[in-house]
Parts: sequence; C-alpha cells; structure tokens
Amino acid sequence: MLAGVTVFATLSALTARDSEDRVSVLVASRLIAAGSTVSDADVTVARLPRVAVPAGVLTDPRDAVGKVAGAGIRTGQMITDLTLVGGASDDGTVVLSVRLDNPELAALAPPGTRVTLYATTSARPVASHVLVVAVPAVGGGSVLSGASTTVLLVRVSSEEAGAITTALASSTLTLAIG
Repeated sequence: MLAGVTVFATLSALTARDSEDRVSVLVASRLIAAGSTVSDADVTVARLPRVAVPAGVLTDPRDAVGKVAGAGIRTGQMITDLTLVGGASDDGTVVLSVRLDNPELAALAPPGTRVTLYATTSARPVASHVLVVAVPAVGGGSVLSGASTTVLLVRVSSEEAGAITTALASSTLTLAIG
C-alpha cells in the first residue's frame, strides 16, 4: 500500500509540474494562405511546453483576427508577431496591386518579402521596404503577343500608393528585394 501511495504522489507531482511548464499559444486551426485575412475559424489556442515556445508567439485570438498572413501558415503552426502583417483596415495602410512585366522578378518576391519598387525611368525608389502580401494568379499574355505579366499585392501607406500609381501612369515598375 505504501508503494502505491508513493507512485501516486510521484505521478501527481510530475503531472502538476508538467502542467505548470505549459503555456497557452495561438496556432492555426487550418491552412491559412499567404495574403489572406485571418478569421476566428483560422486560429485556436493550444497548450504547449514552455521550452518549445519561441519569443513573439501570440496568445490571444484578438491579436491575429483581421490581420493578413504574410506567408502561408500550416495547420498546427504557432502564430507569431512576425507571421502576420498589419491590421485589416485600421493601421493606415492599403493593399495595392502592382503589375510587373517580368514574372521572374515576382517569383523572387513571395508573400512576406519586403521589396523596394522602382520606376524604370528613374533611379530613385518609388516606395521602399513594402510588404508583398500575395502574388495572385493572373492570366498571362496571348500566344501571339508572348507577353506575360505578374501582379504583386503590396501593403503600403496611402502616400506610397499615390506615388506608385503615378509612376505606373508613365513607366513600368521593377523591384529590388529589401
């Protein structure tokens, strides 16, 4: 009987210590595509060992809902402050489509990448360090023209959006990573 009580006490102590070393973190409840806005259904709270939790992990669904996934987030992946981009509409930014004539450049800038946009007619940047939030599939050129274009969706300030659209009116854009 004494051995049974000892085993029970030991297991109780280990279980209590194990639960104390766990923290609540926010994880993706399903695949969240890059560039999509996070909804309540996209996130859940899980309890994980404290040693497995990196800095910046979100713990409250309100910190994620309404923000944009900067890159794809797999089911069960912890959601951190670096995984998400800005707010849905209250952070003063807008998402703007930018057409590039060179699809190879766009392939170098997947969602989550910071890029600097240049007008091909100027050496000065039009907008610096803007975030690519999505690279939607857009129908390419025709068989006769051979032209192909790619659209990037970038998160920019209202001022940057104005500068970009002005530059697009008279030039094409190219980008630099960073």
